[in-house]
Amino acid sequence: MLKISTLLALAALLNSLGGSAGATEIESGVSAVLQRVQPAVVSIRTISSGIFRSEALDDPNVRRVLGLPDDMVILQTGVTATGSGVIIDRENGYIITSRHLVANADDVSVKLADGRVFQGDRVGEDAPTDLAVVKIEAPNLSSVKWGHSSELKVGDFVIAVGSPFGLTQTATFGIVSGLGRSGLGADEYEDYIQTDAAINSGNSGGALVNASGELVGIARGIAASGEASTGIGFAIPSDIAVQIVRELIAHGEYKRGWLGLSVTGAADIRVGSAAETHGFVVSELVCNSPAERQGVRLGDIIVALDGRTFPTDAAFRNAISLLPANARITLDVRRGEKSQKLSVTLSDAAARRDLDLDQEAVVVEFPSANGSPACAPAGAVFVDVASGSVAYSMGLRTGDYLTAINGEPPVSVDQIRSVLESTQGSASVDILRAGTAYRLELE
Repeated sequence: MLKISTLLALAALLNSLGGSAGATEIESGVSAVLQRVQPAVVSIRTISSGIFRSEALDDPNVRRVLGLPDDMVILQTGVTATGSGVIIDRENGYIITSRHLVANADDVSVKLADGRVFQGDRVGEDAPTDLAVVKIEAPNLSSVKWGHSSELKVGDFVIAVGSPFGLTQTATFGIVSGLGRSGLGADEYEDYIQTDAAINSGNSGGALVNASGELVGIARGIAASGEASTGIGFAIPSDIAVQIVRELIAHGEYKRGWLGLSVTGAADIRVGSAAETHGFVVSELVCNSPAERQGVRLGDIIVALDGRTFPTDAAFRNAISLLPANARITLDVRRGEKSQKLSVTLSDAAARRDLDLDQEAVVVEFPSANGSPACAPAGAVFVDVASGSVAYSMGLRTGDYLTAINGEPPVSVDQIRSVLESTQGSASVDILRAGTAYRLELE
């Protein structure tokens, strides 16, 4: 008996074929798509070496019983892994795949649909999206045409092609079950296509194509890794993948920009008689970051980025994470009763990480001339916050600077205590901690 989603997928394909096709036409339509797609989907096998990890060996008592010194590690060699890839440039032999498959591999081999095997060279990797590009030198290759994932709708017919469990050229089909999925904890950047097309171990890096055989996603895996497909699989949208791939081929990495803020929650605001607008509250602001130096303030409500609005804070964060270094953006900001546009130039995220890792450097920074009051440690200091106190449960810690209460500088110890100890109403408390300003909403 066919499951409902399978019937829906067949109906979607029937519609794409003109609405009056019979079973034979549906079968020939799927076969035609696979004849174009499968030659461009490859199986990838890697061999790597690394430190053997085990929860048991991390236990000091176990190490003592086994006579293993604390600084001793076990090197594991010849570790193999298999997965999938998609040829996206037949002339130059570029293949897109999953970063976790090829990262740190000592050897990468690529097996084509016709059985030929070639040595793969890593071109570039991007950890936040788990995407990588591999290159092979081979004649007579096939490639898949990029499609636009932004045109997908829930219910659209899709086909997944890859090498689950090492079974090369496996094709499964289904529908798009959801769009914009995030919060799974798999990658830093999450904006997945959800599908019920079976995606199992080894499918990662493979193709998700639409009814026209266009590449609309790169398979990322299933929600619970290590388990069989449960009808819930995910793919990285092609509109994101193509952007990353271009930079990986050109530069070997994706050079992201750094803004220096985080948003949480959502705020609905109304300006005069205008329709209600959806925005996101700036709840964290890194001092001396591009955002702080160029006018963003803690508690600002960001309404739009370059004129674009976003349905969720995750969608906004995803948009920021894809901006390149030195990108110039415009933020529509609501501050109190006033609206304004802020022009901000992002810095290089990699340069900031390098600075954070430089343990020998001494960095002295002062607030910029137009810096945020939240970044000037002129407020009260929490000398000691007991771990079991109400203040601790609110998120306050020993050494925090209190810079504002409900957006205004604190004026007395009694005022601070009354806010922290009050059981009625709500309040916002701005603190400065280790170079980052935070806004805590107290209920």
